[in-house]
Amino acid sequence: SSSKPSDRAHWNGSTEFILAAVGAAVGLGNLLRFPYMVFKHGGAPFLIPYALAALFVGVPVLGAELMLGHAMQKGIVDSFAIMHARAWGIGAAATLGGFLLASYYGVIIAWVWVFLLASMTSSLPYDDGKEETFFYDDVLARRDDISRGIGPCKWWLVIALTLTWATCYACIRSGVKSAGKVIWVTLPLPYLLLFFLLVKGFTLDGAGAGLEFYLFKWDWSSLGKGEAWVDAVAQIFFGLSIACGNMPAYGSGCARDNKIGRNAWVIAVANAATSLYAGFVVFTFLGHLAHVDGVSVNDVAQGGWGLAFVVYPAAIATFGDGAAQFFAFCFFLMLLCLAIDSLFALIDGVITAFCDRFPRCAKHRELTAAVACVAGFFAGLPMTTEGGYQVVDVVDAYVSRYALVIAGLAETIFLGWVYGADRLQDESKALCGVGVGGRYFAPTLKYVVPSVLIVMLAYNLTREGETYGGY
Repeated sequence: SSSKPSDRAHWNGSTEFILAAVGAAVGLGNLLRFPYMVFKHGGAPFLIPYALAALFVGVPVLGAELMLGHAMQKGIVDSFAIMHARAWGIGAAATLGGFLLASYYGVIIAWVWVFLLASMTSSLPYDDGKEETFFYDDVLARRDDISRGIGPCKWWLVIALTLTWATCYACIRSGVKSAGKVIWVTLPLPYLLLFFLLVKGFTLDGAGAGLEFYLFKWDWSSLGKGEAWVDAVAQIFFGLSIACGNMPAYGSGCARDNKIGRNAWVIAVANAATSLYAGFVVFTFLGHLAHVDGVSVNDVAQGGWGLAFVVYPAAIATFGDGAAQFFAFCFFLMLLCLAIDSLFALIDGVITAFCDRFPRCAKHRELTAAVACVAGFFAGLPMTTEGGYQVVDVVDAYVSRYALVIAGLAETIFLGWVYGADRLQDESKALCGVGVGGRYFAPTLKYVVPSVLIVMLAYNLTREGETYGGY
């Protein structure tokens, strides 16, 4: 099946594909999770487990997924079905994980829209130490006690969620044709905005102290703890957007002569470089906030949503009227661009699965895309309620710790052992002349990746305790 000429729409050249794949991989985790992980696990020494995870987990799985889509000219579900009649379920599991990921990613983007609008006001609603109140009480209207239910949806979040999915639909409605045009804006723009923020960051009082806490406080003892290694693998695994169905879909949009294995390295390096770069932008601002508040960087540093919606806005609010609004607008526009191309990549994986499987869906691709986006909107609605923050938290935790890890494990065992890692690489070489990397690819995919994912799954299960987050 894989040798038949394809009638699929293709990316307009290798550069466009790389931009789209980097856009899919680079998302909020690079900015909100990675810098905090480096800080938490002893600074620069954390880059050792991170680099090893990229080399022995990230690149082999990413390369396998891209080669799979490229060779079969199908998305993940039908690619597995071609290899074995009953294996399509592995692809379906990854695609469903990707859809769940998209459902809460859309809600995070809805929060970003609210903050983006708030940055256009004459005085920022989160200045004078009001940042926590603004995020938790005004934007989320958070209900702490959810034992009585999650409460009603908040209209402003529903409008923002509608805007998010409408934007997503506009980007993805014609598949690679429309996504390929959009990516020329949504990928370069956040890098330009990051550069603006970095230049500003370096001029701030206390920036040096922030950077010292980020990379230059060397604590080697953290490498003796299992948590640092698990976090490094998790960061790579989710940072590269693998095991959620979108990379094979993007790979299937490549022309036959695209050197797909080599491009996996380009994408992985771009992803890691972005994470490191984003850390400078985050920690110069955190250093400044600590300086203004007269506390240690330890006291203000945090990762995740708190960094994006509480700590960073607090740092920006110290700039005074005018400058604060400008940099707040830059920051939230950057978050929006980083997140939107990851969102439309995730939903493209879902659309591709249906279009490959059902000819009627392929014939009416724009309608299929609309249905997928509407489904994503409805899946996100429970997260716009007063208890929505907790719903996001739970979905995020379980999808990333279990759903995607299990899908990734099934995927690598099947590709490595049942279909054969060497066979996959040989098919790719026959098509475009190169694989992912000589003799290193097959043993890594067969032995290293499944072992690491089993350990990670076991670690997550034992760490869980009675209930997640005390809910």
